[in-house]
Amino acid sequence: MAKLVKLSLEGDLTSGYEVELIQISEEERDGKVIIEGIGGKLPPAAEIYECYQTWQQNYEQLDRIYRGGEFRFLGVETNSNVSLGKCQELSETLGQKINDWLDAPGFRIIEDRIRTHLSPGEDIRVLIKTSDYKLWQIPWSAWDFFKTYPNAEVVFSSFDVKYGEKPIKTTRRKNVRILSVFGDAKNINIHPDRQQIERLKSIGADPTPVTEPTVQTLRNLLWNQSWDIFFFAGHGDRVQNATQGKIYLNSEEALTPSEFKNTLKTAIVDRGLKIAFLNSCVGLEFAYELVTDFGIPVVLAMREPIPDGAAQKFLEYFLLEYADHGRPLYVAVRRAKERISEELQTEYPSLEWLPVVCQNPASIPPIWQDLHNNISFKKATTTSLFCTIIVIFIRYLGLLQLSELAYFDLLSNSRPSEEIDKRILVVTVDNNDINYQHQHNMNTRHSLSDEALSQLIEKFLPNNPRLIGLDIYREHYDFEPNLKNKLNQVDGFIAVCKIGETEDNPGSISPPPGIPIRNIGFTDSPDDPDMVSRRHLLGMQSNDICNTSESFNLRVALRYLQNEPGSPALNFLSRDSLQIGQAIFKRLEHNSGGYQLPLKESWGFQVLINYRMNEFEKVSLREVLNGSLDTNLKELVNERIILIGATHSDLHFTPYTRWRRQNKKESGVVIQAHLISQIISAALGERHLIWWWPQWIEFVWIGIWSLAGSLFVWRVRFSVILIIGKVMMVILLHGCCFVLLIKGGWIPIVPCLLVLLLVNVALILPPNLIGVKKYSDLSLKEKYKLW
Repeated sequence: MAKLVKLSLEGDLTSGYEVELIQISEEERDGKVIIEGIGGKLPPAAEIYECYQTWQQNYEQLDRIYRGGEFRFLGVETNSNVSLGKCQELSETLGQKINDWLDAPGFRIIEDRIRTHLSPGEDIRVLIKTSDYKLWQIPWSAWDFFKTYPNAEVVFSSFDVKYGEKPIKTTRRKNVRILSVFGDAKNINIHPDRQQIERLKSIGADPTPVTEPTVQTLRNLLWNQSWDIFFFAGHGDRVQNATQGKIYLNSEEALTPSEFKNTLKTAIVDRGLKIAFLNSCVGLEFAYELVTDFGIPVVLAMREPIPDGAAQKFLEYFLLEYADHGRPLYVAVRRAKERISEELQTEYPSLEWLPVVCQNPASIPPIWQDLHNNISFKKATTTSLFCTIIVIFIRYLGLLQLSELAYFDLLSNSRPSEEIDKRILVVTVDNNDINYQHQHNMNTRHSLSDEALSQLIEKFLPNNPRLIGLDIYREHYDFEPNLKNKLNQVDGFIAVCKIGETEDNPGSISPPPGIPIRNIGFTDSPDDPDMVSRRHLLGMQSNDICNTSESFNLRVALRYLQNEPGSPALNFLSRDSLQIGQAIFKRLEHNSGGYQLPLKESWGFQVLINYRMNEFEKVSLREVLNGSLDTNLKELVNERIILIGATHSDLHFTPYTRWRRQNKKESGVVIQAHLISQIISAALGERHLIWWWPQWIEFVWIGIWSLAGSLFVWRVRFSVILIIGKVMMVILLHGCCFVLLIKGGWIPIVPCLLVLLLVNVALILPPNLIGVKKYSDLSLKEKYKLW
């Protein structure tokens, strides 16, 4: 997190300064204040200023090729006695005096507090607020503090604001508009400056170059059009004995801020000019006026005359850091001036003192991305439509089906628990029950012997069960005569068969001989591609072996409902829907909900299973047969559906066993219990069936989230807010889908998440991938800043 250190110095060179550490805070709108209101003092600095003037006079005579013309400023005459060594010696002396001054006891307590609350790796803006212009001239960069903090830079302002800094309002246009003025170029080369400004076209800039304009031309450009940056390359100067600077537009005309004050006010206040960059000599006075009198957010200028080559290199390195790499403006200045200082130190000592940043403290210095919105409304909406089409096509191909089914399972498992359906009792037959039958000499040719089934019937019938369903195949095995007589006396006994003859179920299995067709139901069921049982068949075309068109669960449920008030019956409304009581069952097709099944897999009248969030009451076969349940058997059996089935075979994955039981399988008889409960509960208006939207509504839903995601990127330019906003959108989407699923609705969520990701990638990454460095070459910190 970048930090702001705000210092106030009030006083003068001769009497000293009252110092206040106004605050250390996080550099963002309404950023957290870490510390504030620490007072201190600094002694007089007249000697330092005199030393600075001596260094200044010597430095200016090192070379005549400056961006200040032919030494028009200050009336300096060339002194042949000036040497590089002498200037270097004066630089070191001045730097030492500045550090001795700042090491005063009255200021040391402030510096100690600053160092305590800052880390060397942080981006730090040290804002010096003072009305004493001479303090602006002193090179604060010589302070040893900046050696410890490599990403810290000093900026100057003459006033404070009551409500703190705010981000600059982004101009809603695609490119950064730059008015690049190339003034009088006598004895200097400004062609490299022009090349650097033109290069910015590749990263979202729209520069308008103007060469040696007249004063009137410049007024018209600033008055009639809006600009983000005003850039000037050429000669600059200061008015002798006055805190006023000027720039030379051409060989005959120079201009001071006061000479076009109304134009500047219009350009800054009405047209939104944000940055002025004066790549010329002695621009500090010009910058001082722009900030204090006109309130421009930020000005970059040169404190003293700057060699032509150094000015060219500074511009190149600054733009590389600021525009290409997206660093904060003051950090870009710090890095650029360190590079030119290192490269040209043998020719010009202390070049790092020349570039200076001045600002209006009402505005946080903008990063490059803040200067414009490179995403237009048209681009946002077009990208949204394109991404929606891509996602719908991917979904149509079935590539999202497994992920949609997995998310459906996740949401289903998150639903609140329900009461146990006490209408159903499951009698389980496992390996221990088979061994029990063997131990008691029961002839078990399969999971349940006739003797064991006969004993179950004898125990259950006196306790008035509503129905008895046997979910165990009895192919080719007729019941023993005594058992068959008992079963003929039980009208509510339902047995099973298997139709088969499909790709998933190739083999048919006949029902037990002698059982009426009206008491037979098939158990065929399709599994999803991930082998999870989420859907079931209510009806399908029968064959000669299994001559019934109704499923076992549907037979049991309908027979149970016959004795309910109103006797809910089955009524076909159309080929794709049937009604039972208060519930309308929709046929699951190849494009229903998250399914994009091939047509061959949507055979029969398939429905989604709305599993209950709990288990059914279960008892084992041996518990019933050995009499351990006799005391409460009537309570367990009375008016209930008794389902008898094997739990050691016919096993399937369900959404619940995959998530809650670590990939354990559920027995077919328990799944049948879920289906019977689902039909009965829905018919009586107690539970929702799983429903889904028509496909065209799903397309609209996906498109809405795509549009919302793209418009959010279009409107929001701050990375932290963008990330938080996207997280909130995902949470909102998840919440909507979860709440609707509780009401039975299965609506698309994975396609919406995918389309949100796609619009982010399509709108955010491409503008930032263009630059000197490849995206893959950036550090993690640089990638974060791009986002």
